Amino acid sequence: MKQGFIGAFLFGVCMAVSAQQTAWPSYIGDLPRAVSESTVAAELPPEVVALAQDATAPAEVAQWSGIWHGWACRVAGCDIKIAIRDLSATGATVTYAGASPLQTVVDEAPGRFENDELQVRLKTGAKLVLRLRKDGDMELGIWRPETQLLSMGVLSRRPPAYVRRVEWLDTPFMEDGKPVKLEMVIHRPEGDGPFPTLVMNHGSTGMGNRPEWFKLTWVSPEVSAFFVARGWQVIYPQRRGRGRSEGLYDEGFETDRSRYSCKAALSLPGAERALADLQVAMVHIRQRSDVDARRIVIGGVSRGGILAATYAGLHPQEVVGAINFVGGWIGAGCPDAVKVNGELFKRAAAFPQPTLWLYGEDDPYYPIAHSRANFKAFQSAGGKGTFDVLLPPKGMDGHGTYTVQRLWGTAVDSYLGSLR
Repeated sequence: MKQGFIGAFLFGVCMAVSAQQTAWPSYIGDLPRAVSESTVAAELPPEVVALAQDATAPAEVAQWSGIWHGWACRVAGCDIKIAIRDLSATGATVTYAGASPLQTVVDEAPGRFENDELQVRLKTGAKLVLRLRKDGDMELGIWRPETQLLSMGVLSRRPPAYVRRVEWLDTPFMEDGKPVKLEMVIHRPEGDGPFPTLVMNHGSTGMGNRPEWFKLTWVSPEVSAFFVARGWQVIYPQRRGRGRSEGLYDEGFETDRSRYSCKAALSLPGAERALADLQVAMVHIRQRSDVDARRIVIGGVSRGGILAATYAGLHPQEVVGAINFVGGWIGAGCPDAVKVNGELFKRAAAFPQPTLWLYGEDDPYYPIAHSRANFKAFQSAGGKGTFDVLLPPKGMDGHGTYTVQRLWGTAVDSYLGSLR
């Protein structure tokens, strides 16, 4: 069976089953109920779906019964459906369906209740562990061997947390004589709008040396769940060559394209290319009937964070706010980092309204000292804003703090409430 990056998150060879309680990461409870981003849907066998509609389960375990649907893998890249039936006080029959563009699987095995968990050894050898939340949703973990967490996610029997759509955006760009289209993922409340809208921009792919990662569409279920619950729409434009967008991904590579460049002469033109993509997306977004053009906030993570701030400075009339999650263009370890990041953030200073900067301790790319210096340079150039430091939960570095709503939710609520 074909294996790949997302597939590796789903499946693996495991050792013997342990009855001990699973060592879940501390941030598992922060994962939101969300919608899978997989272009391939997981499908349970029809006969299993019919059997799972069982109202005869013992009362003490009835809350486990039924069909569960949700997401797992990086950026919600895997679609998951699980049927739990034939429940007893000690266990149940579990049918598991997982799907990504790289792999699909359907497996069925007996599960046992152990320490408030339902533990299942799938035929692939993977250990599937399920745990109920107080709100009725379910946490999912897949392990190899017993202590290596391959993937995690959230399942629910409730309606989806938001409406998900994918659209294709025409651009003026041409490559190899052909027009280039950009992918745009939309997460929104029910209804037609117009909605206040967050335009959320993706970052890079680590070191830039894994071309297969370029093709992963980036969204943040955590950010979407937070904003949609407050009546906002979130739009994720994928720049050229990223996700399923057409064109060449060329945002500041070494001349041999082996990795991102640390050199300002190569890196800054990549930022200009990204800003050009973002401008095309923003022209379209501001004209949409489902967007309240008077209430657009631009945001982003990592490279997307510095892009958002810079774009707000270049086009201050288009947005009412900017939220920068752990932003920067090249890592602090690069000799030209102060020059490159400082130059872009100084351009952001032309935005006349306050901005929100959110950075995590122990960020391997943008340490607090480096990011504070960028913020001071931004302020010295006339920029307005608040710089908040977030403490990541155990097992997470600071660059991932955007995935934990409780770390930044209060600050973002306050910021949104201040916008005029």
